Amino acid sequence: MDSRAGRRAVSPVIGTVLLVAIAALLASVAAYVAFGATERNEPAPEVVVEIEPVERPGAYDLELTDGERLDGEKVEIRGGADENALRNRDLLAGDSVTVFPVRERLRLVWFGERDTSYVLREFEVEPDLPDIDENCPWVQRETNGGTSSVSIENTVVDCDVVTDGNIVLEAGGTVVGRVVSEANSVDIDTGLTVYGPVVAGDDVAIDGSEVAGDVRGPDVDIDTTTVYGSVESAEQVDLDGVTVTGHVYAPSLSCSDSTTIGGRPCSGYTPRDPDDY
Repeated sequence: MDSRAGRRAVSPVIGTVLLVAIAALLASVAAYVAFGATERNEPAPEVVVEIEPVERPGAYDLELTDGERLDGEKVEIRGGADENALRNRDLLAGDSVTVFPVRERLRLVWFGERDTSYVLREFEVEPDLPDIDENCPWVQRETNGGTSSVSIENTVVDCDVVTDGNIVLEAGGTVVGRVVSEANSVDIDTGLTVYGPVVAGDDVAIDGSEVAGDVRGPDVDIDTTTVYGSVESAEQVDLDGVTVTGHVYAPSLSCSDSTTIGGRPCSGYTPRDPDDY
C-alpha cells in the first residue's frame, strides 16, 4: 500500500520535470533559429536614393539624399553602362555619381554576406543611345570567337567586345558594353563613346572621347577625354586635358594643368596605390 502511494507521489514529480525539460528544449531551439537567422541575413542599408537627368544627354546623377553610408563595393547598378560605377567609393548623404543607363530600367542592387541581396531602388529611365547596328553575333564573328584583333568603324555595337587581340575604335565606332583586350592594347580615336569600362592587357590610348566606366591597363595614355569612373594602371598614367570623375590608381602619374581628378586639379592630386583598386 505504501509502495503504490509512493509511486503515485513520484509520478507528478517526473511529469513536472519532463515538462520543464521540454520547455527548455523548445526555448533553446527557438533561440537558435532566431539568432541563426540573424547571422544568415545581413540587413540591407536604409537609404533614400534619387536619380535626375543632367545636361549631358543620356546621363543621370544618382544621389544618396538620406540614410546610412552606402558601401560601393557591395552595390551594382543593373541596367547601367558600368554596373560597378560605385567601386572603390562610399556614398554619404548628399553624395552622387554619374551613371549612363543602357536599359529602360535601372536597379540599385545591394549584396550582403551569405549570398543575400536586395534591390534598394528601381528607376524607370530613358537611355539616350545611338541606333544599334550590330549585336553579339557580329562581335563573335569579327573576333573569331574572342581570339583575333578587331577594328570598329562607323558601327554601333550593343555588346561587350572582349578578345585576346587588339581593339581599335575609329570614326563612328561606338560600343554599348565593355571593351576588353585581355592580352593586347585598346586604341580609341576622337569623338567616340564607350558605354562601359575599358580594360587592356597592354597599353590603353584614348583621344577626344568619352568612357562611361573605369579605364585599366599597364600603361594608360588619355587626351582630351572624360572618364566617368576611375583610372588604374600598374605602371604609368598620362593625362592631358582629361576629366576623371573618380580616382587614379597608379605608381606614377603625369598630367596637364587642365586635367581634373575627382573634381580637383591634377597638380594637387596624389595617385592612390593600385593595390587599393
